[in-house]
Amino acid sequence: MSFVAVAWVTAIVVAAICAVLEAWLSGPRPFLLLASLQQPKWALPSWGWMVIGGVFYVIMTTAAATALRSGASGRPAFALVVAVLLTDSFWNYLLFRCRRIDWAYSYLFPYAALVAGTTWAVFRLSHVAGMLVALYLAFLPYDMAWSRALMRLNPNFPIKPGYPG
Repeated sequence: MSFVAVAWVTAIVVAAICAVLEAWLSGPRPFLLLASLQQPKWALPSWGWMVIGGVFYVIMTTAAATALRSGASGRPAFALVVAVLLTDSFWNYLLFRCRRIDWAYSYLFPYAALVAGTTWAVFRLSHVAGMLVALYLAFLPYDMAWSRALMRLNPNFPIKPGYPG
């Protein structure tokens, strides 16, 4: 198998493992929980979040493969891409398992900084892959505004027992 093929297979496997982790951390029925929340009028429908999630994984897989194809110089970018994938999974844990909209909202600020650093690192390796990650970074202000709106619209949303309120 060629070096490029190994990079792509590795990137796909890493992204798939992270997607499974995200699904597990999200809990049994995250879209039912989402549907139970009062949403802003401009909120994405459930299928819209699925599209965003799919595009996110395509972007991160592309960025990971680009970093791996770059050899030693791509290792920091690859580590950042994996960090973005893992921290994205943890955001789902905060919102869906812990039922902490406030924590999920606050978490988006350092997460956006991580995505910005990842954008820069990937852009140094490939302008195309870097622009793809930048597209995801450009989505994050919407995600922040949506999370903030969820907090305001659902002030009495029940926090999962065992988590401080």
